Amino acid sequence: MKKLLSILPFLIILISFGGFAQNIQLKGKVVDEAKAPVADMTVYLSKAKDSTLIQYATTDISGLFAIDIKAVEEPSYLTFSYIGYKDKIEKFDKINQSKDLGEVVMATDSDLLSEIVIVTDAPIRVKNDTLEFNASSFKVRPDANVEALLKELPGVEIDADKKITVNGKEVTQILVNGKPFFNTDGTIALQNLPADLIKKVQVTDHKTKSEEFSGRKAKSDNASINLTIDEANNKGLMAKLSAGIGSIIDGSNRYESSGLINYFQGNRKISVLASSNNINSEGFSMDELFDNMGGGRSQFLTFGGRSGGPGGFGSGTGITRTNMAGLNYSDQFFKGFETNASYYFKDTQNKNNNRSRVINLLPDGDFITESESQRLNNNINHNADVRLEYKINPTTQLFVNPQITANNNEFSTKSASKSMDADGNLFNENTEKSFSTSESLTFRNSIEFNKKLNDKGKNFSLEFSNNNSKTTGLGNTNSATLFYQGDQPNDIRNQEERSNSTEDSYTATAEYSQPISEKAFIDLGYTFDYNNQTDNLNTFNFNEDSSSFIDFNDRLSNQTHTNVITNTPYVGLNYNTEKVEWFVNSGVNIANFNASAFYMSNDYSVDRKFVSPYIRSNFRYKLDKNKNFNISYNYNVNNPNATQILPYERLNDPLQTYIGNRDLDQARYHSLRLGFRNYNFQLRSGWSIFANASFYDSQIVSSTLFDENRKRTTTYENVSGAFNTGLFFHWSKSYKFDAHTIRYGAGANINYNKQKGFANGVLYDADELSFSPNIYGSWDYGELFTIAPSYNVSFNNTKYSNFQLSETSFVRHNLMLQTTTYWPENFTWGNDFGYTYNSNIAPGFQRDFFLWNTAVSYAFLNKALTAKVKVYDLLNQNIGTSRTISPTAIIDQQNTVLERYVMFSVTWKFNKFGNTSNTRNRGGGRMMMPGRMRDL
Repeated sequence: MKKLLSILPFLIILISFGGFAQNIQLKGKVVDEAKAPVADMTVYLSKAKDSTLIQYATTDISGLFAIDIKAVEEPSYLTFSYIGYKDKIEKFDKINQSKDLGEVVMATDSDLLSEIVIVTDAPIRVKNDTLEFNASSFKVRPDANVEALLKELPGVEIDADKKITVNGKEVTQILVNGKPFFNTDGTIALQNLPADLIKKVQVTDHKTKSEEFSGRKAKSDNASINLTIDEANNKGLMAKLSAGIGSIIDGSNRYESSGLINYFQGNRKISVLASSNNINSEGFSMDELFDNMGGGRSQFLTFGGRSGGPGGFGSGTGITRTNMAGLNYSDQFFKGFETNASYYFKDTQNKNNNRSRVINLLPDGDFITESESQRLNNNINHNADVRLEYKINPTTQLFVNPQITANNNEFSTKSASKSMDADGNLFNENTEKSFSTSESLTFRNSIEFNKKLNDKGKNFSLEFSNNNSKTTGLGNTNSATLFYQGDQPNDIRNQEERSNSTEDSYTATAEYSQPISEKAFIDLGYTFDYNNQTDNLNTFNFNEDSSSFIDFNDRLSNQTHTNVITNTPYVGLNYNTEKVEWFVNSGVNIANFNASAFYMSNDYSVDRKFVSPYIRSNFRYKLDKNKNFNISYNYNVNNPNATQILPYERLNDPLQTYIGNRDLDQARYHSLRLGFRNYNFQLRSGWSIFANASFYDSQIVSSTLFDENRKRTTTYENVSGAFNTGLFFHWSKSYKFDAHTIRYGAGANINYNKQKGFANGVLYDADELSFSPNIYGSWDYGELFTIAPSYNVSFNNTKYSNFQLSETSFVRHNLMLQTTTYWPENFTWGNDFGYTYNSNIAPGFQRDFFLWNTAVSYAFLNKALTAKVKVYDLLNQNIGTSRTISPTAIIDQQNTVLERYVMFSVTWKFNKFGNTSNTRNRGGGRMMMPGRMRDL
């Protein structure tokens, strides 16, 4: 534990260092000529000699502003800037004490529309619902990417898993000049576009196409970022190519290579990317230091955790080899018609060896299952996506988004398992070799038509979407299952399975919006949903005489068909003011559900009608521009699937039989979410707290019976009373002075869940309580170094009813330290050090490990070429051990992980935009002196 706590003094130093840095305040009140307060005006302080930005603020609803700084011992300008007013400037020879400027009167700019105006660009502007940053006002390294630029913006936080929040809102869309850059999550743009290319960073609420076109407020509580490129730079070529060769492991070299080429020409953009590696990087990543290095910086979760990536705790297991290529094209063929098309090819191979130990929890005593397996999975995927947006006229818009996906998958496995009691007495053993291959083709499309009927909010929208897929499969299973209790016969199989399935779904929604006042709207809508699925499985036993699979096995073959038609009429009421936004959509869900099957020459059918309420609601209250409160409530229903509701046996697993329940009802639950945010971007500090809960009126759960050999027979039941609740808190603060940037924060997750189910015919409860606090910090010192420590700890406790085991608990610690140094010039040295400890891993599985990745790079030829040496898992301690606790099992497992390797790589960058090659000033200043406000 001493190792884990050693980071705390460093964090305290960071906090103290920041706390004493700013002790002078400039404040005042901005009014217009009629003495009315002016809100959202940008007030910024800059150095007189070179216009370098020192600090800034914006006025609140009362026109008040306050700028916290440290002493300025040289001439400086305080500029007041807002569209519609003439810029006003106060000059100071030096500032060594706090100043109250009193009332600052702004003059209206009457010539704004009658002349060509070139003004100083404020570092930050608030335009209605848009927060806009002037990129050139924020200093980054000359070779920095967009991700580094975003980290300098107040209110913007990027965690180590690349999750972005702005003023506490999660960013779910990133666009470049209003269009996706390969994809809307923005990961490729963040890591590969140079910061020098960006003119503005615009942050808005994430809106649907209908909301964008109609001008309505966003119902989403998420944010969207649009990166705008200066028109002068929106033409040119950018390329980034990287290749590396590494250690020989298992007879082959570790390797990585990637490339991205972008061509900009006004509205036309063409991008090509490609990547190949065998180091567990399945996506496209060109991190400035670690490139595609699996388990490198981009693979760590916030606060030192591990994502489901290679070699850590999570779903990503084994060693993955990936080849991928992509093409993106966007253009405006004529006014009002924009297109964005992309194509991806991805070829992956994953190998994994797994060892697990499962304690199966039963009311009458537990039993243990131990297993080992070797797995090989090959997958080839093609994906084409086209977005067409046509503004037919100022009042009519059409958006079409067709997608085609083709997938080929091969999966082979070899496994062995055994189940026993605590004394080692066997219940069953199983060995199996299997191979399967499948091919699927999917066509998806969405069409949105929006029509403005007037300028006061009367709108009509029509949305249609379809999803059509077809899958065929062929598999072979050779298994032996031995039973040791009673006289149950052993189960020996050598068979071939041939399957095919289809799914066709269509959804259409029509909505009419009518304003009933200046602030209120009523929506009348109707949704029609059609879903049709077929699944056919034919199984053949091996015939010794013909040496082929020709003997039809009707007990392991079936045909299933599901058809669901849902009608949802609804009425919505919306009310929007500057401070209050709320909406309620209420209606009824009418689902006609039909499922049928043909099995063992018998027909099975379930025909049901489900009627349930349809409720979607949200209330948002903005106390001021920094604080807002949000509460939402939804009522949700999920239909059972054919497997759960059709009452016939499925015997394809020799240790598990499934039987449906024809009396099964829908899953019905209430979901509630509350949140409060308080973020002051001019002070670079804020906090947020969120609570969410789901309460089940009816939940579909498994009901499993075990025989004397611990063979399972599972059906499904409805239970009520289960719930999931959670509380999340986060606080952060940052300081920026001279060349120093200090950031620190803390957070916590608290979850309490009650899960219900049936084990051996007995209804059980599992009450789980988890608590995960965390702290983190970072210190950037100019272009010299960055230090970022973090620590989190997770406590988990689960209490059981109707089990012999009454309680389980464990503690997991994660400690992480990231460092990057940029000295001497052209050298970069990065380190990621992590430590993970799990207190309650089963005997035979390692409980803790250190993971240290390091990389050193040197840039030459004017930083166009960079040579790197990277070492993954320098201490060679990485393990794939994990523990999972469910209501019915405690699962310990260990998977194949990426072992230590050394990688030597070279990266070449070429950027040529406009008439320059990355020569734009990024020193944090403006391009003209504040004394010269405009040129005519």
